[in-house]
Amino acid sequence: MTTEQTSTVLLDDEHDTALDNPQQGDDEACNKLFQSMNVLSYGTITFSDNKSHQADFIRISNNVSPTLIHEFLTRYWYGGRPSLVISITGGAKEYNMKPRLLRAFRHGLLKVAQTTGAWIITGGMNTGIMKLVGEIVQINPDRSRPIPLIGIATWGCVSGRQHLDVRGSSVYYAKPRSNIRGEAPLEPNHTKFIFIDDGTERKYGREIAFRAQLEQAMSNPVPVVLLVVEGGPNTVRTVHEAVVENNIPAVFLEGTGRCCDLFAKAFHLYDEYRRNIESDDETSGL
Repeated sequence: MTTEQTSTVLLDDEHDTALDNPQQGDDEACNKLFQSMNVLSYGTITFSDNKSHQADFIRISNNVSPTLIHEFLTRYWYGGRPSLVISITGGAKEYNMKPRLLRAFRHGLLKVAQTTGAWIITGGMNTGIMKLVGEIVQINPDRSRPIPLIGIATWGCVSGRQHLDVRGSSVYYAKPRSNIRGEAPLEPNHTKFIFIDDGTERKYGREIAFRAQLEQAMSNPVPVVLLVVEGGPNTVRTVHEAVVENNIPAVFLEGTGRCCDLFAKAFHLYDEYRRNIESDDETSGL
């Protein structure tokens, strides 16, 4: 059952046309790249619960080349490459991290992001670990150096997405008052959003493969690491796509629970098994 939502949209008449002015005025190269990306909608979001912050967004189909999106990010959205990309995945449900782990996670993430100029990537929703990362970035004490926080989400799972179906407009995004199964609102501290539209509705995880491929495209020559915190089945899929399919290293924050602790346990068991094998080999060689 669905109920009425409160999202509204403010159209900017100057930009309420097709791909006239994507991000860089009359930059012909940008227009060509934008068209080759087959952008379905794009604009700028102002969040009702963070009015001082705006976030650019694009919506693309799931078969667009990740290399094109990488080029768009580095050339036009950010004007250069980062020194590091931290991709964070984990549970999408409400999650309370243990205080000691939370302090370490918050301190470590802010320190790395501030000192390296890293880009941070999440699923972009205002739930679970994605919400936590947004809240951590929001308390960044150095306002002169905002932390790039990119949300990559499945279009069909974004609450109020009908208001984001615009081309170059400014959108006022209010968090829906109702909860619809299979949908979630956007996290208001992200700086950019990439929405993956494969034609489905209310099916989480449809962006996972594209996200891993985009991160792989970023990894040459920039180091990319996947940071895993708690998580469920889609976190397992994210780890598989990143590590197995795209050769991206992963770090597991042990003690956060669920599949993250299962991965950590498996690693410890494997490490113990490997050391026993090496010890047996050394003994047999005597």
